[in-house]
Amino acid sequence: MTQGPPALASPAAVSLAAAVPDRDGSGAHTADEVDDPDQASSLLATVYSPNRLSVLGPRAAFRMRWRRDALGPMLLSTLSFDTEVELRQQAPQSSYLVSTQLSGRAEIDAGDARGGGGAGLVVVDSATRGVVKRFSADSQRLHVRLPCEEVSATCAELLGQPLPRPPEFDPFMPAGGHAQQRWLALTALLLDRADAPAGSPLLSRLHRQLTELAILTLLTEHRHSYSDRLRVPVPAPAPRHVRRAEAFMRAHAADAPTLADVARAAGVGVRTLSAGFQAQHGSSPMRWLRELRLQGARADLRRGDGSVADIALRWGFGHFGRFAADYARRFGEAPSRTLRQG
Repeated sequence: MTQGPPALASPAAVSLAAAVPDRDGSGAHTADEVDDPDQASSLLATVYSPNRLSVLGPRAAFRMRWRRDALGPMLLSTLSFDTEVELRQQAPQSSYLVSTQLSGRAEIDAGDARGGGGAGLVVVDSATRGVVKRFSADSQRLHVRLPCEEVSATCAELLGQPLPRPPEFDPFMPAGGHAQQRWLALTALLLDRADAPAGSPLLSRLHRQLTELAILTLLTEHRHSYSDRLRVPVPAPAPRHVRRAEAFMRAHAADAPTLADVARAAGVGVRTLSAGFQAQHGSSPMRWLRELRLQGARADLRRGDGSVADIALRWGFGHFGRFAADYARRFGEAPSRTLRQG
């Protein structure tokens, strides 16, 4: 057996744990508190996979606390049990589950790899592999569930050919590595977006963007069975394809297009388009799009062309708090100040 990463208590993990919202029931989410292990096991099976849940600590202390937010096809959740437990999970087949340890400790046996750790430990459950997990009484985890069909389709699109089987991921993200840091940053973003107002007209499109971002992060940052093939360089597209992508993004900036949307409009693959933007702009297509949207919002604010909320929505920002923070970070002032001085 190969050993997984050691215990980790990084500042990023601590910040992530602090960012988990203590929701009061006003948002669009599902929450369960269950003190019966059999009922808890059945509930988990309806969302993840068939399992056997064993209570190792005091039975009277058992209480499963499980909060879930659906972000389009992606599910974000937090889970704790209040006592030490063992969870034997069958292969889910239909989804991947990426778990980030927020507090306490987890011990994982994924068959050909075994390890454990504390805050910051990131574990990837592949769709085709079962796993055994033990959690300390003070363990709390953040889960991101991604559909197997979408992960496989995105991987096939990156490779430019069908897959003979779904990707198989290494169970552990190396502690302190680039993949772990990128994933912790992504989960902080997902937690922030989960608290976006439920009535936002852009919410479904933003969720599509976030799902794509999570899948691309997992496929490009963390090792899996197709990683070596994805590292083979692709030729940059002709300048006309980059210009076509730019024109599409200008026309659809407010629609929150995904990277796949842009690549299809440009007539090239996702990796080819990304190579072209890196060569021409020193940036990814989605960073270029974000800058385009921020610059457009700034121009409208300077003209006084509506309220801050109206302008944010016009340029595809469905979460006003995040828009204000991103805007201030980019331009050194709040959007309301730009509007007043316009």
